[in-house]
Amino acid sequence: MTRPGPLDNTHGVPLGRPGWTLLASSELTGGAFELFEEARPSRGGPPPHIHRERDEMFYVLEGRYAFTRGADELEVGPGQVVFVPRGARHHFTTLEAPSRTLILIAPAGLTEFFREMGDRIGAGATPLEAMTALSRFHDAHPVG
Repeated sequence: MTRPGPLDNTHGVPLGRPGWTLLASSELTGGAFELFEEARPSRGGPPPHIHRERDEMFYVLEGRYAFTRGADELEVGPGQVVFVPRGARHHFTTLEAPSRTLILIAPAGLTEFFREMGDRIGAGATPLEAMTALSRFHDAHPVG
């Protein structure tokens, strides 16, 4: 197991993807997890997808979200948590804007995926097109 890094005195590192900030890196946590903040100024969300090797947890800071996790349909707001175990089909949509959520990925390993998604979307790809192209290299796989 990798040893955790020193305390991080920063207030987060922008990922180059609008609204995304890396709060705790793989280096900081010894690979145990990554923690991101996502701020969405408008309604939207990712396409349905799975992570085969990672669990994902969302903590809503602001706004309201509609989540689909497997067969579950959930509407959540500030202070609520949604846990998505590895292998579970999931997606979400913001119901009101602006919205903000903390996203924990365990084990770590999706920082580059999120950066590359931002690059591709910024170049004009849809989220589904970007995720489909990146799924060959990262643990994020679109599903119908």
